[in-house]
Amino acid sequence: MGMRSVLLATLVLLVALQGLVPGTGFAQNWVMQGTDRYFRVESAAANGPRGLVVSGYVYNIYGTTADRVRLLVESVDASGKVTATSIVPLLGSLGPGDRVYFEAPAPQPAASYRVRVASFDPIGRGGA
Repeated sequence: MGMRSVLLATLVLLVALQGLVPGTGFAQNWVMQGTDRYFRVESAAANGPRGLVVSGYVYNIYGTTADRVRLLVESVDASGKVTATSIVPLLGSLGPGDRVYFEAPAPQPAASYRVRVASFDPIGRGGA
């Protein structure tokens, strides 16, 4: 393996590790900003048959259908610091004015939980 290949492999490894090491890298850079303009989320935590769950409804207040909606569920401690997160994909599409129920295991026990739409694909907009 030549020196150039070793350097390239090292660079690729460092970039890959950047996203895996806590407190560094790309933590939540993929989360879309401003989704609260398009969706309203109502949620509550409760003990379910399989442990603590966060459940509720996501309302589409956007003027078009949303597909591949993913929720970010965050465990929040008493000081307001996020202590754990999980991603919850919604099943199916969410049309304008529609709502969909979700239920997911809580990321970890916490003082409170915050749920928001992390990403979605708008469909039915644009060209031919």
